[in-house]
Amino acid sequence: MPVSSEENNSDPKYKLLTVEDTITAGTSQYLEQGIENAINQGYDGVIIVLNTPGGLVDATLDIMGKIVNSPIPVITFVSPSGAIAASAGTFILVSGHVAAMTPGSTCGAAMPVTMQPGEEGTQEADQKTINFLAGHLKSVAREQGRPEEVVEKFVTENLTLNASEALEKNVIEFNEPNLDALLTAIHGHEVTVAGEEITLETENARIDEAEMTFTQQLSHFISNPQIALILFMIGIYGIIFGINMPGTIIPELGGVLSLILALFGLGMFEANTLGIILIVLSVILFIAEVFTPTFGILTTVGVIALVIGGFFLPVEPMLPQAWFDAFQMTVIGMALVTAGYLALVIMKLLKIRKQSAVHKKHGMIGYRGRTTEDLNPEGYIKIRGELWRAKSKDEEFIAKNRDVIVEQVEGIKLMVSETKRSDQEETEKEVEE
Repeated sequence: MPVSSEENNSDPKYKLLTVEDTITAGTSQYLEQGIENAINQGYDGVIIVLNTPGGLVDATLDIMGKIVNSPIPVITFVSPSGAIAASAGTFILVSGHVAAMTPGSTCGAAMPVTMQPGEEGTQEADQKTINFLAGHLKSVAREQGRPEEVVEKFVTENLTLNASEALEKNVIEFNEPNLDALLTAIHGHEVTVAGEEITLETENARIDEAEMTFTQQLSHFISNPQIALILFMIGIYGIIFGINMPGTIIPELGGVLSLILALFGLGMFEANTLGIILIVLSVILFIAEVFTPTFGILTTVGVIALVIGGFFLPVEPMLPQAWFDAFQMTVIGMALVTAGYLALVIMKLLKIRKQSAVHKKHGMIGYRGRTTEDLNPEGYIKIRGELWRAKSKDEEFIAKNRDVIVEQVEGIKLMVSETKRSDQEETEKEVEE
């Protein structure tokens, strides 16, 4: 593969993007951003190397739209030998301004399928879906000068072609063993891009390969249908366990976070929306930590949500890559600062806990405090500046801001009863202390 270590302004340069495995929302972000970067950075074209069994329809349609509307030529290439561009991969192959395959590679089998409850395996999708996708692929093929009747059969008849057959039927323009050979073969080839005739210049071309960013890799992983389903089930089970075990907090929070990620993976909303939702969730958790003594559990989950949300927020910024890298470092820095603050808070709480020996010596029985919420029959009370879990001794309702006295201690839970009015002045003094 021709790669130049030093930039030569007289030589053409092409951005190389590689698609392997299932096509997901992460793949769509990777390809769309790669093409956009190539346009903004003055590249002469983009080369997409395909080896994929297919993937998500929405992601594939987004990729096709980006390729067809690109102002610079996009070359699609099924490689290496033995590679496939099946199903959704065929749609991307046909979308290229130049399409090529390596001997021994295969394309086709693009009929949409579905799974029906109570039936084994997959079945053909409804005719409406088949007609739509076949018509869309024909439209793209017509735009790129490829035979509509042949590409239609990819969808309607599950037609499969090897590299030689695809070349013979004009589905592709070149059948070359590797990228070097392809660059040599397409030099001087004329293509129509954005309504204009362009002559490709690939001799001595510099090839710059773009890899997936961390955010794109994470998105690719989450939007894999299998992973999305697993996250969805973890979310459901987490919420169920949380309801059955009130006060544990961790299952509920883990369930909510998993459900949000699963809904993104299933295509319910875009990456930018996911970032905003996670950041808002982190803020809510930080605020809740202030009012709820969870000893850092809410803050920990909030930090996780903040980091993931921060990475997803600027999916395709119209800014230099250096800005994007700096933004990610800022997110990591914010997470570290928050984690440091969490550590200090926990250390302070542990220090306070260690100073509680006075309670062991004198006991809590007889201490007076005030309810910070309704006891019905359990809730929190404030004694000498500390929040304690309490329960009314006779399981009677005690309203918020009522004076109580500790009658009994069960573990770390205080059994209290409401004090008489004559004791209020003494109670107020003890609460303030």
